Amino acid sequence: MPLDPIVVEYLASLNAMGGHTLSVEDVPALRVQVDAMMSAAAGAVLESVTIENRIVDDIPVRLYTPVGDGPFALHVYFHGGAFMFGSALSGNDDQMLAARAQAAGCVVASVEYRLAPEHRFPAGVEDCYLALRGLVEAADELGVDASRVTVGGASSGGNFAAVVALMCAERGGPALLLQLLEVAGTDLTKTSHAWRNPAEGHDTTREADLALIDMYLGNLPERAHPHASPLFAPDLSGVAPAYVMNAEYDPRRDECEAYVARLQGAGVSATSRTVEGHVHGSMGIPGWEPAIRWQDEANHILALANSNALAFDAA
Repeated sequence: MPLDPIVVEYLASLNAMGGHTLSVEDVPALRVQVDAMMSAAAGAVLESVTIENRIVDDIPVRLYTPVGDGPFALHVYFHGGAFMFGSALSGNDDQMLAARAQAAGCVVASVEYRLAPEHRFPAGVEDCYLALRGLVEAADELGVDASRVTVGGASSGGNFAAVVALMCAERGGPALLLQLLEVAGTDLTKTSHAWRNPAEGHDTTREADLALIDMYLGNLPERAHPHASPLFAPDLSGVAPAYVMNAEYDPRRDECEAYVARLQGAGVSATSRTVEGHVHGSMGIPGWEPAIRWQDEANHILALANSNALAFDAA
């Protein structure tokens, strides 16, 4: 389907940032620019959801707790931002995550992980795993049910969610009901699958993506490490079920679908859902009806998982 003019405008703003020419020296100023753009787009927050910051195992987290009596399910969320932008504590995700907490009936914990390039792989994803483990250990204090835990994230945060789910299988827990992956990168080598043509007006290239990935990984050999590219994990059996949301015009769509196929081949319940008309990141455009439907779908899937009512078949 054709792109909405709102998406065209969104793509133009991204292209103007020139990610393909990004250097380490550019990152601090670009962080300010990205944060300002996200702050301007942030909407009103539900008053019925309590928001507070905590420290869990020395890692800051931002908690969104819905109205009602617990214990609630726990959803641990990892924000996107190409591994180097964004913040759980900025408040820019408050509207989305507060709505998710209420709609899915769970406490949402957004993790303030360390950012590249100051903290390269695997610092950020290890922070995410440690925060998850600490949150589960503090379940009684937080009013959450340690038997109903999910993880999720978008873009690079989706990569972290997939890797954390893999770590949980490798390290003996915590047990997860679901990994909810939104336009997640699962192959940071960008060599194993076709680079899908992006939407018209979007100048994303494989080279531009690799330039950003280099800021996170630092050297070529790490790109295929399973904790960077979960698609290449030698064994995915025992990993949590996955619901993977793709965008029609996202070049990462192929690697997401390949990851679902690998999970299914390992006997893991997994499904891939491609949403027409979306590009990478457009699910966050405030007020755009398709983006609202995207968030509603993610929240619905999470609610089903939290109530142990989500079922889909492995291949």
